[in-house]
Amino acid sequence: MDDVAAIAGVHSTTVSMALRAHPSIAENTRRRIIEIAAQIGYVRDPLLDAFNYHRLQKLAVKQPPSIAFVIDAASSAYFFGSGYHPLVYEGVRAVATAQHLTLEVFALGTRDMTANRLNTILTSRGINGVLLSTFTPTTKSIALDWSQFSAVKIESHHLLPELDVVSNDQCQAARLCMRHLRELGYRRIGLATATDDESRLERTFSSGFLVEQAEHPEDERVPPLFFERGHIGTIAGRVEAWIKEHQVDALMTNWHELIAINDWDGTSTRLTSTSLRVPQDVAFASLDVPSGCPHIGGIVQNHRLVGVRAMEQLAIMVRTFRKGAPENPSSTSVPGFWREGGTVPPKAVLAKR
Repeated sequence: MDDVAAIAGVHSTTVSMALRAHPSIAENTRRRIIEIAAQIGYVRDPLLDAFNYHRLQKLAVKQPPSIAFVIDAASSAYFFGSGYHPLVYEGVRAVATAQHLTLEVFALGTRDMTANRLNTILTSRGINGVLLSTFTPTTKSIALDWSQFSAVKIESHHLLPELDVVSNDQCQAARLCMRHLRELGYRRIGLATATDDESRLERTFSSGFLVEQAEHPEDERVPPLFFERGHIGTIAGRVEAWIKEHQVDALMTNWHELIAINDWDGTSTRLTSTSLRVPQDVAFASLDVPSGCPHIGGIVQNHRLVGVRAMEQLAIMVRTFRKGAPENPSSTSVPGFWREGGTVPPKAVLAKR
């Protein structure tokens, strides 16, 4: 090999690579080296080739797949007091660590992070997996070159393109909540939530509520209240008027801002900016019980498990090279469970107070 290198005026490593048709060696150089080797009768040693191949396979360093966890810069207001994003990210990170995946977080929607810039960053860094975590309804679509990425959405049913999605089972949460409230003796049960929450979650809260309500006597059916996002005092005023108009005895909502969480005195608190006492005037059942509030009863949603399931699904897609928007997107729903709390005692207990 050294003789071939000397005649060709190149390094012996170049000769070795040329004889193995390595793409980094120019075609003209490769042909010249092959001709010189043939002229002087040089023949590659097959045993040495086999040894080198085995050694390189053992020593090869494989770059672990990289995943982008993309959040909406404007979505923090949607999860006041719930710690939603940290819990989802905790689940995502746990799977990434266990499967040796690198993970980077990007907040899309800031002045410095547009979809075009994000696309450029992901491509240049070799990131081939994207998790889209809970975008507000104002973001209708994200213009990335999706043919280059494997992708899964967390919540964000409205967001285009249509991708596989993993979310909490909000329909099951509403149905389970209503069943437990009726078991506790409540009959005038009402649902209050924001119109954009309904849009973002594909109306799963209201569909579960209405399905359960249809099984009950007509005189016990309360029309759901959908309000626009705004000042909490204004929203609370609407909720108070609706409660009084329809004689609601138990309120179901995913809005923790509607209750004075920190004013719980062991037996009661109030709806925010109102004179209504909880639970004496109206019981309060959360559709997404916040952590660290044992006095609030309702549905505990497993946000961490949503993150785990989404990351597991994306990891499989990345490793099997499934890229782009699927023809038939899948939807995975993670159920929640009921938890007792002081804000929703049995109605018979309230009657004795």
